[in-house]
Parts: sequence; C-alpha cells; structure tokens
Amino acid sequence: MPPIIHKSDLKQWQNWHQTYTQKLELLVDVWNANASQSTTEGYSDTTRGLQGLIAQALREGLEIRALGAGWSFSTAPATSGILVNTKPLNYVFPTPRTHPSYAGSRDNLLFVQCGNSVAELNHFLEEKMGKALPTSGASNGQTIAGAIATGTHGSSLDFGAMQDFVAGLHLVVSPERHVWLERASSPTIHDDIPQKLGAELIRDDRLFNAALVSLGSFGIVHGVLLVAEDRYYLQAWRQRMPLTDELWRAMDQLDFSGVQLPGPAGLKPYHLQFVINPNDLERGAYVTVMYKHAQRPPNSPPPSPGSKLTPGDSALEIVGALTDMVSDLTIPVFAKLLDRFYGEFSDITGTPGQMFTDTSTRGKAFGSALGVPLGQVRKTVEAALAINREYAFPGLLALRYVMPSKATLAFTHHDPMTCVLDIDGASSARTKTYCQKVWQRLTEQQVPHSLHWGKINNLDGARVRGTYGPERVEAWLKARQALLTSPALRAAFSNDYLRTLGLA
Repeated sequence: MPPIIHKSDLKQWQNWHQTYTQKLELLVDVWNANASQSTTEGYSDTTRGLQGLIAQALREGLEIRALGAGWSFSTAPATSGILVNTKPLNYVFPTPRTHPSYAGSRDNLLFVQCGNSVAELNHFLEEKMGKALPTSGASNGQTIAGAIATGTHGSSLDFGAMQDFVAGLHLVVSPERHVWLERASSPTIHDDIPQKLGAELIRDDRLFNAALVSLGSFGIVHGVLLVAEDRYYLQAWRQRMPLTDELWRAMDQLDFSGVQLPGPAGLKPYHLQFVINPNDLERGAYVTVMYKHAQRPPNSPPPSPGSKLTPGDSALEIVGALTDMVSDLTIPVFAKLLDRFYGEFSDITGTPGQMFTDTSTRGKAFGSALGVPLGQVRKTVEAALAINREYAFPGLLALRYVMPSKATLAFTHHDPMTCVLDIDGASSARTKTYCQKVWQRLTEQQVPHSLHWGKINNLDGARVRGTYGPERVEAWLKARQALLTSPALRAAFSNDYLRTLGLA
C-alpha cells in the first residue's frame, strides 16, 4: 500500500529555532500507510513513495531535501524546491538478523526509520529493549537522520558523536535505485535484509564514512541501523568552581590531578561539561559531571519532572529557556535568571533518556559551536573571554568533549579528542558579531578549529578545505558522485548552503 503523501499549500517554511524562513515550491508530508505497525512491506512501499518524489523533482528541475525536525540553526536542510517532511516516518525493527562475521550482540541492534526522534528512540530502547544509546546531544528533539547528518554530539569522554553508533544506512538515491550502505571492515546486517528491501548492498568504508555526515546531500536517508548498549544510569552532580589553574588544566587537557570534581573521588567521569558566564567570571564555572553505572545507585533520586532546566542541558537549552521567559535578555537580567534556574545539585540519577530530555527548546536563541583539539582549549576560551571584555554579549560559553569520529567531514575529528566550545546567546546582531570576532581571532592566532555544520557558522569553500584538507573534501565529493551517479541527481540534492560550502 503506498504511503500517504500530503502536499501542503504552504510556500515558505521556518526552522524550529526561527533563525531563517525559506521560500519553497512544495512542502510534502509523508506517512507510512499503516502508521501503527512496523512492517518491511510498509517500509518498502514508503521507499517507493520517496523515489516518486525524487522523480518529480527531476522532471520539474527542482531541488529536493529531506526534512526532519528542522532543528538545525544553519540552512543545511533548506531548499527552494521540494521539502519532504519525514518526521512522521517512525517504524522500528529491533534485533535484525546479522552477518555471519558480525562479532557484536544482535540484541544491541535496532533498525529505525529516519523520522524517529532521539527522544522516541531513548524511550523505545529503555522500555522495550532494556538498552540505551551510547551518547546523544543535550537536545533530543532532532530526528535520528537529521542528528547524524550534521554531526550532533554529546559529551561522553569514552565515545564519539551520534554518527559513531551507526552501523548501516539505507539511502534512497534515485527514482530507480536505493542502497544499503555499511563498512566493508565491519559487515553487520545479514545480506538477506537488503535483498528483502530491494536495496543494492554496498559495503565500502570510504563511502560509508562519507555518507554519515552528509548534510542531507547524499539522497534521502530512509533508515538507520543503530548499535545500542545495555541500559545504564548516569549519576550527576553540578557545582560552581573557581577558575583556578588546576581547573583550567582539567578543561584544557582533561587532567584532573589537583582538582576534585563534583561527586565521588577516584571515578572517571562519563559525561563532563563546563559552563561559563563570561560576564561573571569571579564566581567561576558551572561543572556538571555524570558517572556511569550498570545499576541505579541506591538512595540517588531521579531528576525532578517538569523543571525548566534539566541536569543534561547544554548552554543552548539554558539560553533558550531564559529567552522564552524574557525576550529582551540583557546581561544583568541574564545573570539573575541563570542564578535562579541553573543551580547546583548533588547526586541525581537517571537513564540517558531521563537526563537529556529537551525536545522543545526554542526561544530567541543563537547557537554556534566550534571544535578544537585538547591542548588548545584554554587558548580558545581565553580568546573568547578577551573579546567579551571588549564586546560583551548576553550569553554563555560551554565546553563538552567528544572522541574523534571516523566520519569524513565530522567536525569532531580532532585528535586525541575534540573539545566543543558552544557559544550560545540571545538572538541578536550583537551575539552574531561576537561569534564572528571569535572565529576571526582564532584564525589569526592559528588555532586549529572546526565549526558545527548544524549551527550558525561562517563557512565557505575555502574555509571548509582549510579545516578538513583537500584529501578529506575530495573523498567526500567522490563518494557523493558514486552514490548520486548523474549531474542531475547531484543538482537535485544540492542547496544554497552546499554551494556556499563548495560541496555541491
């Protein structure tokens, strides 16, 4: 039975965070014909429906993009052509049959349709499978396909970004072709599953690594194969600590000697975040630490439901919540609200889905993020603080940490680990100018850094090649050509953002 395809009369679309409005030819909502039951037949019918939309785009000479939750601040998902809302597509298929050489546990595998939100996956994994995602962003409103396409990350000291728990991708690349893609070095799914879906099976590390962070330009990601792990619990503390040399060393190199992090002594943090109000340095940084346990620690209560801010919130969630309360967020007002709503806490425990709960952050917030290698963190933050002394902005700086990703154009690619500096503030010309000054200062000081694809950035072709190097960029472009085999297909899956980046 074909999917339900609703063609909207709307001729413009606004992203979730309200950073831009895009004119378009057609907005299409797609539902599985039977939304209540996940079946391979229904999934395959929806594949054919998506192929029909690609055929329409080619006939009419239009661009086409898949839309998830519209969570990106950047125009990565925008198009002037056909925008395909895939958010209603939320089939799930637990424990698919595995390849004979797969060494992992079949019980940890979950094949999901592209429209599943991270929050939905957290709930399904916990309640139905007793499992959990290895990491996630602080926000969980994104769809899984959208989250991996722009390299969404968390702050696990033992894991990479969200694309790094993906083992397979089902890509719809033309009206006649769709492919199952995974690494040749790690075959995961049994060959008969792509055959049942009618998909061409491709095992190729180079293609797979490129397609992970695709910016939506490798076709429509219809399905994602995830590798979860056994359900675990995160025991959390938050404390405001003075910016001593010892704390700076912890931020810069993850060297915890000489500093007592919040929580029990001697345990390695699983999740670590530093939040700095650049206009209130005397009282130090907010340090949030979470420790991983297989079982819930006794007498450790869960997070309070219904609070505006939760233990896992990043700077963006904080700023979004505060700008929802006060639209004109001045520096003094910001400091007072931060004191009231982002306080210290001790010994709170929950599953990842309970600790990282945000699905609604909106507000008049402006989000940017850049990645730097360990050892360059203090220099980067001090540059940002120096600019704030000259040109203060109402916002926050936050530090989170990610293991390097194998994805070709992951912005979290730095060795031995990427520290992500989030710069989040009230949406204003001043905040934007502040970010531009920081980017320029880091370039002048020759600090190696990369910018988050899904947040506000100043990237162009020269900066992309300077950040990733010609070899990575060419590998990504060649992989795109291998999957989108004609100039017409590559043009259809391009947009202004991709052309600005020199990646079309």
